[in-house]
Amino acid sequence: MVEPYRIRPATPDDLEFLADVALATSRGQAAGFDEVEWRARFAEWTVETLADTSVVEVSGKRVGRLRIRRTAEIVELCGIQLRADVQNRGIGTAIIRGLQDEVAVSGVPLELGVEKDNPDARRLYDRLGFAKVGESEAEDKLRWTERKVTAVGDEIWDADTARRYDTPGTGMFAPEVLGPTVERLAGLAGGGRALEFAIGTGRVAVPLAEHGVPVSGIEYSQAMVDQLRTKVSEDEIPVVIGDMASVRAPGEFALVYLVFNTISNLLTQEAQIDCFRNAARHLSPGGAFVIELWVPELRRLAPGSPATVGVSEPGYILLDTYDVLHQQVVSHHFHFDAEGTRAELFRSPHRYIWPAELDLMAQLAGFTLESRHADWSQSPFTADSPSHVSVYRLRE
Repeated sequence: MVEPYRIRPATPDDLEFLADVALATSRGQAAGFDEVEWRARFAEWTVETLADTSVVEVSGKRVGRLRIRRTAEIVELCGIQLRADVQNRGIGTAIIRGLQDEVAVSGVPLELGVEKDNPDARRLYDRLGFAKVGESEAEDKLRWTERKVTAVGDEIWDADTARRYDTPGTGMFAPEVLGPTVERLAGLAGGGRALEFAIGTGRVAVPLAEHGVPVSGIEYSQAMVDQLRTKVSEDEIPVVIGDMASVRAPGEFALVYLVFNTISNLLTQEAQIDCFRNAARHLSPGGAFVIELWVPELRRLAPGSPATVGVSEPGYILLDTYDVLHQQVVSHHFHFDAEGTRAELFRSPHRYIWPAELDLMAQLAGFTLESRHADWSQSPFTADSPSHVSVYRLRE
């Protein structure tokens, strides 16, 4: 957990402290450095920019200097400097995430500069979803923008679908499916909080919470959350409505998980990478991001054929049509009536992801692959496995 901190406006009484922090956290001084002259110039400049300057406090004591410039067009993080004794406690990261929440509401970009010879800071900003937009001789200019992404949404996961989604005791709701899933996730949470992306009607979240893991969720479809609320209250499992690739849930988590192929509901590579970065923003250092995903079945495509039959059983057929140029697939679910003469069709679009591509997305967001198995029972993953459960660990 991040140590509680407070940000307050700087005053002229803070000038000496602000200079002390700036000097102590600088990356070296040139030969012939005149500290007296530097402090005089620093004080003069700080008075001129006092409206943009804040003091960071922990337990009532001043521990850092923060400069943020806000205009109608942009929020610019001009610098965070913390005393050495409070560094690496998550305070700086929490401040940046707070700014991301701010610009997500205002709709303006968040920008900052990072020195080219400071790779540790650059890795942090990469993990938090910043992208390079320019550079000078000494610095890279980075930007974070809250983006709308193309995803499968309310037009598919509507009230009618939500009402019919649950199949208690059968299919993906069967005990032999849910049992190993919940046990594995509870073990990865390690007694900490868990966040489910695309929580839906709570198929996994409800039994995981009953297992003793504090669970929160993010969900795009209000209709699915309405169905979840027939099982548990907001106090029991809080849910934020929005896109799992960008929206923030309050707090920090030991585990973020995304089950049953749902990352493929994000229909662009950019959106899927953003999903990894959003998971990283929610996790404590060393936290786990777990993804359950199917392996693309292109080996089953006959020459010249764009489709495979995924399932064929009494009353139900699954047909997948592929666009291999753009890595898109549409699943066609045919449910037949009792006589077998009429069918109801439900379509869902997806962007399929190869395991190696998924691993690269993880690296871009600051994760490393910890394990990959064929199922939640941790069976070995092989070339013939139809799906996988991959555990990514956020680098400390």
